Amino acid sequence: MRSIIGILTIFICLDAWIWLRLDRMLRGTHRPWLWRTILGMLMMWVMLSAMLSVAERSLMATENRIVPRWVPAGVYIWHFLIMPLTALALLGGSIMNRLQQYARRAWARPPVVEAPPAPAPSAPPAPAPPLWSRRSFLAATAFTVPPLATAGLTGIAMGQLGHFRIRPFDLHLPGWPAALDGFTIAVVADVHTGVFSTPGMLTDIANATNGLDAELVLLPGDLINISHADLPSALDMVRSLRSPYGAYMVQGNHDVIQGPGPFNQTCRKAGVPVLVDQALTLAPRGVPIQLLGTRWTPGYRGMVNSVDQTCKQRDPSLFAIMMAHHPHNWDHAAARAIPLVLSGHTHGGQIMLTQNIGGGPLRFKYWSGLYQKPGSTLIVSNGVGDWFPLRVNAPAEILHLTLHPGEPDNSARA
Repeated sequence: MRSIIGILTIFICLDAWIWLRLDRMLRGTHRPWLWRTILGMLMMWVMLSAMLSVAERSLMATENRIVPRWVPAGVYIWHFLIMPLTALALLGGSIMNRLQQYARRAWARPPVVEAPPAPAPSAPPAPAPPLWSRRSFLAATAFTVPPLATAGLTGIAMGQLGHFRIRPFDLHLPGWPAALDGFTIAVVADVHTGVFSTPGMLTDIANATNGLDAELVLLPGDLINISHADLPSALDMVRSLRSPYGAYMVQGNHDVIQGPGPFNQTCRKAGVPVLVDQALTLAPRGVPIQLLGTRWTPGYRGMVNSVDQTCKQRDPSLFAIMMAHHPHNWDHAAARAIPLVLSGHTHGGQIMLTQNIGGGPLRFKYWSGLYQKPGSTLIVSNGVGDWFPLRVNAPAEILHLTLHPGEPDNSARA
C-alpha cells in the first residue's frame, strides 16, 4: 500500500507541475482567464479522480464501488501514458526556448550609434495585433491535445475491456509421456479482478475456459489487481472452473501488494491450491507428472532463489511443468532442466507498435508466446484481464495448450 501512495504522490506532483507550466503559457492567449479557468477545473478533476480511484479500488470490493470504470480508465491512461508524453513535450519546449534565447544573445550584433532621425510626418495608426499569435497557438495546442487524446484513448479502452481471444498452442515436448499424447491445459493468467473487471467478465472467463474442456487448468499469477476485498469473487470464479485434474495457481506481484500471507491463507481456505515454492505430483490418465510453483519475488536474485528452492523438490524421473509469474524465471529454470515453464505478467507488452517494437522488448526478455531452448520451452500469456485498460497489438487471451511427446530437442529453436 505504501508503494501505491508513493506513486500517487509522484503523479499528483507531476500534475501540479504541468498545471503551472500550462497556466504560464496560457497567460498570453486571447481571453486568458477563460483558458486558465478551464485548465484549473480539468487538473482538479484529474487529481481528485486519481485519489478517489486509488482509495476505492484499493479498499472496496468490485460490487460495492460507485465510480464508473471510465473514470479510473481515464486516470490510468492520463498518468501512465499521456502525462509523461506531455511532461516531456513541455520540458523539451522549455529547453528549446532557452537555447534560442542563448543563441540570439550570442549572435546579436552590438548596436550602432547614429544621429537621431528627423521627425517623420504623422503616420496612420499601427494595425491591431492578431488575436492568435504563434505563441498563443502553441499554448492552446498544448492545452487541448492531451485531454482530447486521453478522452479518445479512454473510449477505445472501454471498448476493449472484457474481450479476449483463445490462443492455441500445439507443443511437441521431449520427455512428455506417450500415454498423455493430446493432453490439454488451459492457462488463465493475469485475471486482475478488481480495477477493470465486472462479475459478468469473470463469468465470461469461466465459461470460455470451461468450453475448452481442458484436462488441467493453471493460473500463473495476478488473480486480483490490488484489494483482497476482491478475492471472494475471484475465488468463486476459480472454483467454477471445471477440469478432471483440477485448477492450481501461483502468486503474482499484484496478488501480494496487500501481503502474501493473507492472500495464501484466503485462497487455501477457499479450497484453491496455491503453490509457493512447492511441488505437487499429479496422475492424469494414471501417469504421474510433477507440477511446480514458484512464489512471487522481485529481482533476479530472488527469482534464482525461488527456482532453486522449488527444484529441490523435483523428482527427476517425472516430467515437470513449472508455473512462474515472471517469465525471466525461465533462464534459471531451463538451466535446471525444467522442460516446460508457464508465465504471464507481461500482458504481451501492453502497448506494441509492431510484433517486436513496444513495451514488451523495452521491459522484458520474453513477453508473449513461445520461446524454446534445447530441452526447455517457455509459454508467456498476454493475460486475460487488465491493470491498465488500453492494449495495442497485445490482445487479452486464454491459452489452450495441447501436449504431444517429441524427439529430444527436435522442437527446440532459438
